[in-house]
Amino acid sequence: MAQLAAGSVIGIPCEVKPGPFSGERLISFKTMSGVITGFVRDSELRMTNNNRWLVRAIVQAINGNEVNVRIRGSFSSTNGLATIPREMAYAA
Repeated sequence: MAQLAAGSVIGIPCEVKPGPFSGERLISFKTMSGVITGFVRDSELRMTNNNRWLVRAIVQAINGNEVNVRIRGSFSSTNGLATIPREMAYAA
């Protein structure tokens, strides 16, 4: 698990599919309020040694077991802000 503090860069597990444009991917990830889907640049993603995708996120705040994060991209239901369970925060 990542050392968490405001400003920390973490990775969030996500599902990745091809996007409509070159260099862009469609991602989905779980949050405290449900699944968020949107588009991110390839540079915001990395694959772990276990073939798991992580999307880059910046910690905004920590409230107990909840972590508020910002993800760069284009999302239909959010402006890139999300709240995830602490156990979903991985070292970037």
